[in-house]
Amino acid sequence: MKRKMLAAVLAGAMTLCAGGSQAVYAEDKTKVEMTVWSGEWGDQLDRIMEGFNSTHDDVELNITMQSGDYSDFLGNAAATNEWPDIYILTPWTQVQTFAETGRIADLSDMAFVDKVYPTALEAGMYDGKVYAYPANTEYLGVFYNKAMFAEAGIESVPTTRDEFADVCAKLEEAGIAPIASNFKESWTLKHLFSVMMSNVVQDDMAGFLEQLNSGEGTFGVDGIEDVFAAADIIKQYSGNNRMDCDSTSGFNALANSEAAMLLTGEFSQNVVGAMDNPPDIGYFALPVSNDAARNKAAVDAGIVYAVSADTENMDACREVIDYLSDPDDEDGYFQIVCGKAGNAPPAMAWNGGVECSSSSDYQEYANGGNITPWVYQQYVNGFDVISGDIFQGYMADAYTSNQVIEMLDAAYLEYLDQ
Repeated sequence: MKRKMLAAVLAGAMTLCAGGSQAVYAEDKTKVEMTVWSGEWGDQLDRIMEGFNSTHDDVELNITMQSGDYSDFLGNAAATNEWPDIYILTPWTQVQTFAETGRIADLSDMAFVDKVYPTALEAGMYDGKVYAYPANTEYLGVFYNKAMFAEAGIESVPTTRDEFADVCAKLEEAGIAPIASNFKESWTLKHLFSVMMSNVVQDDMAGFLEQLNSGEGTFGVDGIEDVFAAADIIKQYSGNNRMDCDSTSGFNALANSEAAMLLTGEFSQNVVGAMDNPPDIGYFALPVSNDAARNKAAVDAGIVYAVSADTENMDACREVIDYLSDPDDEDGYFQIVCGKAGNAPPAMAWNGGVECSSSSDYQEYANGGNITPWVYQQYVNGFDVISGDIFQGYMADAYTSNQVIEMLDAAYLEYLDQ
């Protein structure tokens, strides 16, 4: 589930029409058009529009929101070579494709480059240059109920796989359900498998992907046994009905203190934050390995902003990107889109937002550089979905680990041929 952060503009002379985001501009300003994909961002769009246009005398920003398939929009723009000044892309492979074909501008000299976490910055890079601004990151891992941990006598979060198994056992012995399942939907297992696979290949993720994309790679790499060992612990402590529970039931189980842990992303905290008396939920990296140093937080950019290489308004576009990447603006982009529990945090150090334990825990990982990107966002297009479907079979005890590896390898080759 990639969270799609949108930005749009509304200021004095500009009228946003329900039928199509049409705008009327003041004549003496440089007009910048930004296109974003659809989402539930109405109030945020208005606030960002007002925030930018009220503080920039020389630039007027208008954002159109695509209500249909965003991929169709990109395809039509490529066919007609009619691009907005700024538009959003998915990280990694899409950025690389657009940069390689000369469609987006080199932003390597912009101020955000020195602010964004290095691992997040890579999501907008190609051939050693920065072509897109990663605005927000998302983080996956273990969200846990601090009161339930204390009730079970657990004084610190686990940092190794064996410690994780011990924590699960202590919770069960205390009569507390250790893990809330969300495995009925395979997208949750796409995330989980990616978290664990990223841990295994983090030392040379690029090399692992290069081998896969050459058609000669395999998921049966050194360390793959850690993935299945961690999965076995999760299966053991997720309840007998683990394959019957979807993401909504998992979110609710954590929010209602029905289980101590949930393997998910920060977006789950929207449900927790909506409670009248929400439990205190912390966060830690899933301990896939018994080497604590390898168990990094799984963090990656959700979307990136790119500037058309053909824009006639490059200086104005740079002003927009500067606005979107200013962590010190108390009324700016980050405060608007990252201010509530469950919002994807900025891809840089930031002191704003709602105070909550999970967010603070994440910041410790991020600010310490103890993070690794999601490998699934760099797979060949479309394979990420099937990876979740295949791994779901392992979690349901339908496939062995060897069968899973064989199926993943075969499926990857099929997607390479598409």
